[in-house]
Amino acid sequence: MNNKAVTDAGLTDAEAPGRAVARAALLLSLWQIRADLYRSLEAHTRTALAGSNVMTPDDLEDFIEQQIATEQTEYLAQFLFVLRAAGCAEPGPLGAYIDRHNAMIDRQLADLEKLDGMPKPLGSRYKQRLWRLKNARFNERMKAGSLDRLGGGRLILSLKDIERFMAMHMDPTLCRDRLDALVRVGLLEDDVRPNIRLIWSEGVLEALVASHLDALADRLRELTRAPA
Repeated sequence: MNNKAVTDAGLTDAEAPGRAVARAALLLSLWQIRADLYRSLEAHTRTALAGSNVMTPDDLEDFIEQQIATEQTEYLAQFLFVLRAAGCAEPGPLGAYIDRHNAMIDRQLADLEKLDGMPKPLGSRYKQRLWRLKNARFNERMKAGSLDRLGGGRLILSLKDIERFMAMHMDPTLCRDRLDALVRVGLLEDDVRPNIRLIWSEGVLEALVASHLDALADRLRELTRAPA
């Protein structure tokens, strides 16, 4: 191990023990809040599917573990919370969000495309990621369609919109699977029309995220006030 690198990171000087404890407390807080969110999603799912004559008890456990209490579902819930908080039920804020998304995708693509000049051959996963990001941009027609779907103060996105927004976190198939699960337990609503599937939230999912973010903020304030 490079001792200098460890020292430069601030882990071996006189300040290290206190800093290490503070960092560990911060990480534990993040883990706890994440676990609490997963438990809330699980509890909602069990209530929503109580008495289901379609799922066996084992099916329900598999559904929760594989579809609901997952990192991808967490990303989707947080993403929808951010959109609601940013006022993206209105065309102006959603348009600005799409522009920021496109700029972020462009930066990611530029970084990936630089790897093409590397002497070592790139694997199939690189090509898949590159393809996914190239398809994650909103062109002007797509952006206009997303804005046109807004109305009545409700944020309505198409399935393809969400797949583009989530491209850095998951592939389209995984995104669809998690959205299907959230619709199934009533945390999202959808409307399947010819050539398009519309998806929206009535706010319950975002409220779950907000509650746990508030708990995290409270915990961080406690850590800030704690003696070093």
